[in-house]
Amino acid sequence: MADATFNTKLLALLRSWKGFYTVLRSVRRGFWYALVELGRYFGSSVRFGAPAGFYEGLNQVRNGERQGGIILETQELPALPTPSLIERTGHNQNARQPWPIFWMKEAGVRLVGTSLAPLSSDKKLMREAVYGEEFCDTDPSYNYLFLPKAVSLPGSWTSIISLWSSGYYHWFMDALPRLALLADMPPETGVLVRGPLLRYQRESLQILGIEHRVRETSETHLLIEKYFFSSPVGMTGCTNPYSVKWLREKFLVHRAAIETPKRFFILRKGKTRGIRNEEEVSDYFCSQGWTLIDLETLALSEQISLFQNAEAIAGEHGAGFSNLLWCRPGCRVLELCADNFLNGCYEGIAVSLRLQHNFIVFPTDGTSKITIDISKISSYVK
Repeated sequence: MADATFNTKLLALLRSWKGFYTVLRSVRRGFWYALVELGRYFGSSVRFGAPAGFYEGLNQVRNGERQGGIILETQELPALPTPSLIERTGHNQNARQPWPIFWMKEAGVRLVGTSLAPLSSDKKLMREAVYGEEFCDTDPSYNYLFLPKAVSLPGSWTSIISLWSSGYYHWFMDALPRLALLADMPPETGVLVRGPLLRYQRESLQILGIEHRVRETSETHLLIEKYFFSSPVGMTGCTNPYSVKWLREKFLVHRAAIETPKRFFILRKGKTRGIRNEEEVSDYFCSQGWTLIDLETLALSEQISLFQNAEAIAGEHGAGFSNLLWCRPGCRVLELCADNFLNGCYEGIAVSLRLQHNFIVFPTDGTSKITIDISKISSYVK
């Protein structure tokens, strides 16, 4: 305990010297990546040294080298509103097409890293599993020094694990839609997920009727007898009509039979970001007849009902807006955004479903909290 206390105090002291701490972190990160690159080019075994390149699973399916199927070559993206949060971010969130969706069968496959991406015998990583060369630099399956001894799994398996498979938004928009291709796989195919599962994850798997096929894993090196790769359905954060349609088909019928408010404000308690004058904002919404909702107190089926019955929704940018998936066309949405954290992922869901999405950007303070000017939101709160 003494060592832990000392380390905590030392870290706090270093962080108080912001300039020095930033330089120290950069040096540490640079040293780590230097070691990774040395291992990548000089590693002599599968377990030592990061992947040395990439292979393309999609081309192998197209050329008939592997059993598989191409479900969708590209998606037609909906037109963006004016003004658009997606355009303001500059992240190119509306232009990550074409993005083919496919599955592929391989025998004796090695999955590596915390993303569990397929690795070939000549240490090439499947590019589609790490979102391509443009994004692989931040993927742990592309950057490691050493792998533990492999754990062997007999039978047929697929995986919904990737760099983008944790957190409420990523679970629904990036991970679960990969299960749409289960119908193309043997009925006994197991599903690898990164554990331990959270409540909403377990509830979603129960709704899909596949919880008994799931294996929670913490391993970073697996040998799979028969592996069915189901590709990511799009670049994370990008408008993805395919995922939206599939999720609505699977989950809307499982909404709870409960009465819910038509207009509500989403509370975000104890989060990193937040609203500095949250009490003032909450009082204002209450005075206008809106209900305050803490989504973390609700079961998934209750959240589905809440959003499907909604006529108007407001709140600070956060994972709760993933539930726009369940809304009816025409629902009014007001997203309150911090100027240092702009992301159009929820606007993407909204335009896919023809919701009336609006956003307002507010300046942040030194703690990444925003102060809401009530006069700027009053015209949206009716």
